[in-house]
Amino acid sequence: MKIILIIHVFTTVFMTGLCWFVQVVHYPLFREIDSNKFPAYERKNIITGVITIPVMTIELITGIILLYNYPEHLYITNMVLLAFIWLSTILFQVPIHMKLMTKGSPKLITKVIRTNWIRTLSWTVRTLLLGYIIWELIINIVY
Repeated sequence: MKIILIIHVFTTVFMTGLCWFVQVVHYPLFREIDSNKFPAYERKNIITGVITIPVMTIELITGIILLYNYPEHLYITNMVLLAFIWLSTILFQVPIHMKLMTKGSPKLITKVIRTNWIRTLSWTVRTLLLGYIIWELIINIVY
């Protein structure tokens, strides 16, 4: 089970860092692209899914395994936050990106930035929560 926790923590920390980069650098740079050229750019930008989809899937699977084996409040909270991330991705991020593939819109770009805060903050809290879980495991081993 240790390897599952390590993989889960690694994928969560990776996605947290990636999400902060997207939130404060990548998405704001969308505003610099000409609206007429934006759909072509967005169709190329979809390549980011090649990185995010496998990592998010591994994170989800390992999280489910951990929750199944440790149905305690910290693991439940972890998975509730992960559910928020997936719901935000499915309900907000993906539909907005699909629209941006056909029309570059400053309004849609603002919307993708604002709604991505759900994921950014959820991943950040999850990273802190998983850090606390690891801290507790270390303390229990040492003492």
